[in-house]
Amino acid sequence: MTETRTRSGDRRRVIRSKPQFYRRWWFWTAIVVGVVMVAGVWVGSRGLQAKAELEDALPLASMIKTQLLAGDSAAVSASVKTMAGHTARARELTGDPVWRAAEFVPFAGANLAAVRNLADIADDVVSGAAVPLAATAATLNPAALKPTDGAIDLGPIVAAGETLNQASRVFSVAEKRVSGVDTGATIGQVTAAVDEFHGFLTSITPTLASASQIVNALPDALGGHSPRNYVIVFQNNAEARALGGTSLSFALLTIDQGRVTLGDAVPAGFGNFAYFQESVIPLPEGVDALYGSEFGRAMSNVTVRPSFESAASVTEEMWKRQFGTEINGVISVDPVALGYLLRGTPPIPLSTGDVLTSETLVPLLLNGVYMRFWSGDTYVDADADNAAQDVIYAEIVAKTFDQLLGGGVDPNQLMSALTQAATEHRVLMWSPKEEEQAIFEFLGVDGALPKSDEKTDRVGVYFQENVGSKMNYYLKQSVSLGQAACRADGKASYRVGVDLTNEIPADAATSVTPSILGEFAREKLKRGVQRMIVMVYAPPGSQIVGATVDGAPVQLESFHDTDYPVAKLIVSMEPGATSKITLDVVAAATGTKALEAEVTPMVNPTTISDLPLDCATVAAG
Repeated sequence: MTETRTRSGDRRRVIRSKPQFYRRWWFWTAIVVGVVMVAGVWVGSRGLQAKAELEDALPLASMIKTQLLAGDSAAVSASVKTMAGHTARARELTGDPVWRAAEFVPFAGANLAAVRNLADIADDVVSGAAVPLAATAATLNPAALKPTDGAIDLGPIVAAGETLNQASRVFSVAEKRVSGVDTGATIGQVTAAVDEFHGFLTSITPTLASASQIVNALPDALGGHSPRNYVIVFQNNAEARALGGTSLSFALLTIDQGRVTLGDAVPAGFGNFAYFQESVIPLPEGVDALYGSEFGRAMSNVTVRPSFESAASVTEEMWKRQFGTEINGVISVDPVALGYLLRGTPPIPLSTGDVLTSETLVPLLLNGVYMRFWSGDTYVDADADNAAQDVIYAEIVAKTFDQLLGGGVDPNQLMSALTQAATEHRVLMWSPKEEEQAIFEFLGVDGALPKSDEKTDRVGVYFQENVGSKMNYYLKQSVSLGQAACRADGKASYRVGVDLTNEIPADAATSVTPSILGEFAREKLKRGVQRMIVMVYAPPGSQIVGATVDGAPVQLESFHDTDYPVAKLIVSMEPGATSKITLDVVAAATGTKALEAEVTPMVNPTTISDLPLDCATVAAG
């Protein structure tokens, strides 16, 4: 309060009003602090909720993968729906204006921006890829692919290809977006979350791209644009060859607009195919010395080299020369794989009175038919027996495929059987088209020579029956692998052990038909003696330095197949006897790798075990 004078000199009191409280600095400071606190609580609360939603969503990816492999489309749909709810909620929680404004706050803003981006990308992946894929899984399942009256409906496959293409693009874009999320100033938890999600995307994106390529190629492979001709090779593991068994019989499989037709079986013998004086395909480096006249000249020996590409190329060329038919691919299957495929089918009656099931197919096809026909006492007298055996073999193959193509099979059992057969290399595929061959390589059914990589060295252990017999039905085999650091140069020492046991009956000379015993007289062997060629393919660049047979050192000839060093040994086992082989190999480079083996798929499963290796016993090299 102040005093002033008027013009007349009178004094007058003037009362000055106090400043309004909203003009005071402390009021606005309080407001700002309050807003910041409320916003902080708001953002913090929603951030915790978003974190929880994302943490609940990510584990569902593994669950969905398991459900897909199990073929449970209903469970996949439910899990994807749940996952979509989590990611949509996380996106909602991090997308409001308050959150976006808070991203400008130093330090905290970088974390908030990263979380929002993560939520956005996750929701885009789920809505743009996972949801459509779940819908596709409900329609493109083993049941939908089951042939009806010998035909496969191509419509669901084409639609699935379009969905996979879209999903592949969504994942690819998402992977790039996550790579661009700035984590330079984020806290450890946020950085870890971004890295984890990026790892998830990078693990799925290549697989999804490959799956897209496979499904896109299927309609054409199933005759969607033009009829496709495939030669099927039926291998006989009772007479082993490197890829499985002798190529006993062949058939032409034609697919036109999804409709499958299987031609009559054509045995490799009886003059059905010409014998050529020279290989019908160019010989890879070293193959002539290793296999001589066995490779590329006879249809019965197309599987003698452990490369299905070469086997298929020989088959394609010989079939074209014999019948003039252009071939679009070659498929190989053995009786053990056929037995797997019958798991989900009802029993199949044969004209012989036998009943074919998954348990009876192999014993009947690889042993029973040979024991049933015995017109003479030598292999030479067996032509009539062989013809009768081929008739039964052809009936078994035809009725098995009729059952599979007629739709009389449990689709989930069929997929399980195919997966097991492919894993054991009992089903092999080849195509002259590079894009299709790349798919077969991705699926592991291309039957290639063993490929080593940065982490693993792979050897090949291959068997070939050497008597012209079917006695390998009675052969038991095992492989053992060992390694040790024994050298000053840092290269690992490997040892490959092979045990072969002849479990043919002791009285085989009188109780087993000559069709099984083979050409023992010509080979100057006692009846029932199994003689096997064992070939070990070492990794390219490595060195085979020593070998033993039944504990005694043996001298090895120097063989190679392209850039693979190869050891070739011949061993004989009388009934009940076991022969033991060891091979010592020096690795190509220094360092430590895992050691694995690819082995000829035989009638009886091969056990692969670890082999302790004592450096004192390693061959010098």
